[in-house]
Amino acid sequence: MCRRRSTNLSTPERDHRRNKLQRLAVDYRNPDPAALSRAAALLRSDRLVVAPTETRYGLLCRADSAAALERLVRAKGRDRKQAVSVFVDSPASLWRLGEKTPAAARLAERFLPGPMTLVLRALVDWSAPLVIDGKIGLRLSDAPVILRILREAGGELTATSANRSGSPDLTSVDEIAAQLGDDVALYLDAGELDGRVSTVVDGTTDPPVVLREGAISRLQLAEALNNERK
Repeated sequence: MCRRRSTNLSTPERDHRRNKLQRLAVDYRNPDPAALSRAAALLRSDRLVVAPTETRYGLLCRADSAAALERLVRAKGRDRKQAVSVFVDSPASLWRLGEKTPAAARLAERFLPGPMTLVLRALVDWSAPLVIDGKIGLRLSDAPVILRILREAGGELTATSANRSGSPDLTSVDEIAAQLGDDVALYLDAGELDGRVSTVVDGTTDPPVVLREGAISRLQLAEALNNERK
């Protein structure tokens, strides 16, 4: 069972705990296979891992493990009714988990893999926080670290930001470790990541609805959809 961290630790105590955490430096484009194998093994054991995406750092756990999801919810300090998106490793996995509508298919073809979270009607009977009101958020990343961990871990992983709920987006492992501490079994450190967050689009409607604008702009989305209709 995951322990709650005290919010009253002094700075030396926080620094001491942070320095004891498992942390491996990785090359974002050409990550060390041993580091990825370590991350995958921990994920298969229902632990949490922080890893670099093409935008910022993500907090990963197995999407098919109730125990791992409980760890994640507790670590982030969030309500289970707040949706958590899921990383997939291929278009086939995307459409296996979410309903393929014409509009969603157009967006996926244009922007995935990439920094877009596509909300679809769920085709799997998963509970919250992965499926909320019958919908699931899916992300097909082009980050080498994420793709290789997904394939070695052998299943879908969570695609949520590496921070406490309500916190601003964090850009470094130092900042993330200060918040999440030893609730995370391993931090894969690729340096400062300050890219814009992923754009979240509800693809269950036509036209799709932008729920959060990020790395892909509303204009880019509109142009892709309009060009497809011409």
